[in-house]
Amino acid sequence: MFFEFIINILFKVITRLKKKIIIKKISEINLDKVSNGVYKNTKINSKSKYSGDLPAKLLGIYEEQIQNKILEINKKKKFKHLINFGAADGYHVIGLIKKKILKEALAFEINPEIQTRLINSIKKNNLSSKIKVLGKASFKDIIKFIKIKDLKDSIFLVDIEGEEFHLFNKKNLKFFKNSILIIENHEQLIKNKKNLIKNFFKLIKNNFKIQRIENSYKNPFKIKAIENFDEDTKWVAMSECRPTNQDWLVCTPKKII
Repeated sequence: MFFEFIINILFKVITRLKKKIIIKKISEINLDKVSNGVYKNTKINSKSKYSGDLPAKLLGIYEEQIQNKILEINKKKKFKHLINFGAADGYHVIGLIKKKILKEALAFEINPEIQTRLINSIKKNNLSSKIKVLGKASFKDIIKFIKIKDLKDSIFLVDIEGEEFHLFNKKNLKFFKNSILIIENHEQLIKNKKNLIKNFFKLIKNNFKIQRIENSYKNPFKIKAIENFDEDTKWVAMSECRPTNQDWLVCTPKKII
């Protein structure tokens, strides 16, 4: 067991170093732009801080299933606003606005350091007039910028590490009941709070049709930017560094009022 533990630690260290090399190589090829996919040519700051998912972002395949789902939803009805709780470095919010899939956005990011990087990336993509950056996720802040009646034209993209179970409740249902919700499900992070999870799913199921989307296979051999990389390097570049399988809840209102 001890030997296995040491091997796992060494593997993680080597993989981290390998990814730093991959980030440098991809950045040299694409000049810190997303190389392909839905967000192609969106600018990313690859030099701000190491991130294990950065190669996947530069290659345009990070959470690719969510990118494609938003495209699919938007084809059926043109949405105007993106409300991104947990915007992080802005990969989705900047990509969606840059490519004019949605018109404008509110990006909530609670971490001050990450928020600064987010603002810099927005400026880098010339989107300061279209993306408003705020702090902690708050429904009260939303209505300062978007009228409640216009929230039916909004998509919520939520990645707040388990806080979704606290954020969505009957009290604030009026703010999101007519919107599309795409929520990264972190119930594995909620310990000893089964009632909290149960109440969350009861609220959502009573008001929305739910589709679960799981993380999916990516084919590195179809990506031109890494066609000259060796096979092992290609597969390392695909990793989003997730500790376990991940799924998302795509919630569509049962009835729009």
